[in-house]
Amino acid sequence: MDLVAIAVSIGVPLLVGLFYLEGLVVGKLLQPPVVFVGYVTVVDPSPYRGAVVAMLCVGGATLGQWTLYRGFNDESPEYLGLRRTIPYLEELPTIVRSRISDRRLGYVERQFEAHGGVGICVTNAVPGVRGLMTIVAGVSEYPRRRFLLASALGNCLYVALLVGAARGIQGVASLVGV
Repeated sequence: MDLVAIAVSIGVPLLVGLFYLEGLVVGKLLQPPVVFVGYVTVVDPSPYRGAVVAMLCVGGATLGQWTLYRGFNDESPEYLGLRRTIPYLEELPTIVRSRISDRRLGYVERQFEAHGGVGICVTNAVPGVRGLMTIVAGVSEYPRRRFLLASALGNCLYVALLVGAARGIQGVASLVGV
């Protein structure tokens, strides 16, 4: 079985799962953007399939951020009992807090206070700080629908940048004859 066949068969569910974990801030170690760019570069999906894969990844990242937002928002309702059922999910906010420096979190809090939803959207498109405003939005009980909209728009921008990077790599590869 060749690399393209493997990427096609397991690539999309793997990507969505990685983006979900990235939305939880946990996935930063797994580098979903690198996997996504590699997938798009190797598979070279049609525009329709590429758009579907991109939107699934946006949905995964947004769902992960929403899960994190709910973990930091004490007013969030418990829909399915997931916090009690999934091991360590209830402890996730504590784990995330311990991994983010006070300096970085202070900066993110100031930006959130100044820009609100626009800040969520913009920072979701910036590698390195993606998803950090999710924590502040959850703690401050930012309105859920506004959070989801800002998060999804920012994730769309981010994935569009990743698609552009993949297409750029393909262009360079074709120039050098690979």
